[in-house]
Amino acid sequence: MRFLIVDQARELRAGLAALLRERWPDAEINEWEPATQGSPREAIAHGAYSAVLLSEQNWEDAPVTVVAEICADPKSPPLLLLSDQGGESLAVKAIKAGASDFLRREGLHADRLAQAVVDGMSERAEISRDASGRRRERTITVKLAALRDAHADRSATPVVSGYRVLRLIGEGGSSRVYLAERVHDGKTLVLKVLDPRLRDDAVFMARFVQEYKLLAGLSDEHVAQIYDQGFAASHSYIAMEYLPGGDLRAKIIEGLAPRQALRLLGQIAKALDAIQRRGIVHRDLKPQNILFRSNGVPVIIDFGMARSLASNATLARSGQMIATARYLSPEQCLGQPADARSDLYSLGVIFYEMLTRRRLYEGANDRELLRKHVKGEPPRLGAPLTGYQRVLDRLIAKDPAQRYQSASELFANIAI
Repeated sequence: MRFLIVDQARELRAGLAALLRERWPDAEINEWEPATQGSPREAIAHGAYSAVLLSEQNWEDAPVTVVAEICADPKSPPLLLLSDQGGESLAVKAIKAGASDFLRREGLHADRLAQAVVDGMSERAEISRDASGRRRERTITVKLAALRDAHADRSATPVVSGYRVLRLIGEGGSSRVYLAERVHDGKTLVLKVLDPRLRDDAVFMARFVQEYKLLAGLSDEHVAQIYDQGFAASHSYIAMEYLPGGDLRAKIIEGLAPRQALRLLGQIAKALDAIQRRGIVHRDLKPQNILFRSNGVPVIIDFGMARSLASNATLARSGQMIATARYLSPEQCLGQPADARSDLYSLGVIFYEMLTRRRLYEGANDRELLRKHVKGEPPRLGAPLTGYQRVLDRLIAKDPAQRYQSASELFANIAI
C-alpha cells in the first residue's frame, strides 16, 4: 500500500500517517507540504498511490475545484477530503466532484479511515471496469443518500443498559454495528443494533433472534463469539466479539499472491466446516462477512440469513432476495433449498476474486447476475494460475453434486 498525505501542518500529517499504519504497518507513506512544494497534482497523477488524503484548508482555490481536477482522470487513486470545518454541504460538493469520501478530522479514528480507504479503492476499481460511468453515478447517488441520512441521524447513538457505546464502526441495510465497552468489566466488544424501524417487522426480528440462537454457546476460533442479546428502549441488540483484523474484502483489494489465496481458502474452509458440523448453512457468504482476528485467523460473521438444516423455516418474504446476488449459488438463484454445498459455491466465487481481483461474473443488474450463475460459462484461469483451475471448477460447478460435498472435503484436498 502506498499513500500520499497532503497537509500544511507537519503534526497533522504525522497523525494521519499513524492512523494509516495502525491498519497497514508496512505501508509506504509520502507527505506533501503545499506551501513549499506547490500543487501535488502531477505527483498524484504519476505516483501510483493506493489513496490520497487531501486537507481542504491548504488551497487558495476552492477545494472542490481541486478535487474535481484531480479526480477527472479515471486512473486517479481514490481521494479522501479531510476538514476541520464544513458540514454536509461541503461533503456533498466534494463527493459530487469525485472525492471517495469526506472525513472530519475531529474524532477520526483508524477504523473509520481504513474503511474509507478500502471503500474508495473498491469504488475506483469499479469505475475502471466500466468507462461509461454508470456504476460511478449509482455509487455517488447511494453515498450521498447515506451521507444525508447519517447527517440527519447523527445524534441517534443507542443507549444500551450495561454497555458504553464508543463509536459507529459499520452499518448495513437492517442494522448498525458499534464498538462498545461492557460496563462491569471494561471488555471491548461489538454491539449489533437492529434498526428501530424494523422492530415491528416480523421477518427481520425473527432473523435477528435466530442469529443469536444459532451461535449462542458455540465456541470455535472460526466463529465470532456471541455474549448477549436483549432489548433496550426501542433497540434490539446482540453483543458479540470484536475482531480487529479487518475483512477479506480489504485483503482482496490490497492483492494476494496465489499461494496466499490458496492458504486463505483452506482456512475459510475450516471456518465453514465449524458451522457445517453443527448443521448450519450461512447462505450469505461474501468477503465482507469474513473477518480476521489479530493473529490472522479468519472468522465468519453475520448469520442473519443463516438457517439450521434441522429447521424448515426460511424467514424470507415471497419474491424477496435474501442474500448478495454476486455470491449466490445457482440453486439459490432458482429458489431451491440451500445446503452446505451452496456455501461452497459462494466460497468459490470468493476464491476467484482472491486469485484475480476480478468478479466471477459481471452484470448490469441482479437479474443478469442470477442468470449467469445459473447458465453462465465458468471462467478459465490464465497463466500462472492454471494450476488452481481444478479446485475452482469443483467449487463453482452448476450442479451441487459435482462440487465438493463438504468443507472438510475441500480442506482435505487443498491443505497446504
